[in-house]
Amino acid sequence: MNLVDAIRLASQRRIHSSGEEASPNVASVSPSSSQGEESEPVQTVRFEVRLNSQQLYELLQWLARNLHPVMTLREAAHYLRLRPTELQVLAENGELPAFKVDGKWRFLKSALDEWMLAQRATDLVVKEEGTNVA
Repeated sequence: MNLVDAIRLASQRRIHSSGEEASPNVASVSPSSSQGEESEPVQTVRFEVRLNSQQLYELLQWLARNLHPVMTLREAAHYLRLRPTELQVLAENGELPAFKVDGKWRFLKSALDEWMLAQRATDLVVKEEGTNVA
């Protein structure tokens, strides 16, 4: 469960348990529409997070690693939970999407995600064929 889902679930529990429309920490806002259409109220949830300098540094590093679409060999290996040497062999054999920049392997995060989904789909098909034969 991610943070947004947890907040949404907590908000729903608070509304159902108290019988109120909205709690004091959740403001209901109805966006104005130029066409006069009625829309669902938007809930705004505010929360405060206090981090020391080390925690902030680690959070920013995590964001930089995970939001950048191009990964290095080491970052991609960490993402796929493989050893860098194993990942390099897969890239050299053309078994997964990769390209070189200045002689160093680079990986698009979206391409790796698609590759993993394709691997999973292939594994499921192989398992289904194996159970149908037996």
